[in-house]
Amino acid sequence: MFLELANHNEDLKQLLEKGYAITEDHGFLVVRDIPYLDNQAGCQTGAIVTSICDVDGKKVKPHDHQIFFAGSYPCEMDGTPIRGLGGGPTNLALTSSPDVVVQRSFSNKLTTANGTLRDYQNFFEKIENYVTIISGPAKEKCGATPYTFRLVEETPVKSVFKFRDTLTSRAQIVDLSAKFADDVVAVIGLGGTGSYVFDLLVKTPVKEIRGFDFDDFHVHTAYRSPGRLADTDELGKNKAEVYRSRYDTFGDDSVLYPESRGRDPEACQKLSR
Repeated sequence: MFLELANHNEDLKQLLEKGYAITEDHGFLVVRDIPYLDNQAGCQTGAIVTSICDVDGKKVKPHDHQIFFAGSYPCEMDGTPIRGLGGGPTNLALTSSPDVVVQRSFSNKLTTANGTLRDYQNFFEKIENYVTIISGPAKEKCGATPYTFRLVEETPVKSVFKFRDTLTSRAQIVDLSAKFADDVVAVIGLGGTGSYVFDLLVKTPVKEIRGFDFDDFHVHTAYRSPGRLADTDELGKNKAEVYRSRYDTFGDDSVLYPESRGRDPEACQKLSR
């Protein structure tokens, strides 16, 4: 997953080529093998976790200037906490990185040459800046390096979406969202209420959504359904067919089953499977 992402993003490719042990985990970048000193000035290894903002399905950028950290608080060579990291203790569930246990968050913006602060323009400068702060004392005392060139095996994550789901990682509800993965939901009626329920369900990772409606999509239907009238060709078609066409680009084909039923015995049989 990460290698595919790096092929479309030069900053991620730079991180990989520099030697970072980096993977993707459900909307997060996970950078392992980050050396730091604990409060006893002992050399430890942690991991940086940062959320992804997906721009167009291929290009990504940092969501904000903050990171999560798996490890105790990084310290200077005399055992005092490194200043300027901000943040605080926190928990974060990761779905396919059980070895990474997030314990805290950090907040640090990039300092420019004239002393002003700015957000990160890409992941390379974000990770490099945090590593400079966190790993500096460990590099000096222990000769430690974050550039291990270690290839971490990724656990494939099957998603019902055609785009990377960065909403759940942004909201930090990956563990809650995963609870819906095996659910099959039926929406009976796609009118003024059912169409809005369907619209919300399509954006959740449920295994299947099955929409049922006998009626056709007319002009008055457009005034009581989410979104705009996508095309006048929708008028007169079965409601279920209209919504299937509208939402097919959002989720995988295995998720949406708003087939036409009612007068069509074959379609009715499809929905019963």
